[in-house]
Amino acid sequence: MMHPGFPRRIPNAQRLMTEKPTYPNFDKLINQTDTEMQRLGWTKIQGREHLMKYYGVRSRLLLTEEELDNFLLYLQLTDTPTPQ
Repeated sequence: MMHPGFPRRIPNAQRLMTEKPTYPNFDKLINQTDTEMQRLGWTKIQGREHLMKYYGVRSRLLLTEEELDNFLLYLQLTDTPTPQ
């Protein structure tokens, strides 16, 4: 018996987690965010923490194109080497 507070299994959840969205600029935005995160010296963990705090997701793959573009803009406007 499943615990009442335990979430139900979502059908095809693993497939959904591994498929990239099909936004036209998705790959370009991912590459640009990679570049900006490297410039700032962010680790993958720091990036994940920022995504969880502001977008409620652990991966850029789960962002909409607009959210990913917003994240990129945040990175481009950030001069500090670590997330705040």
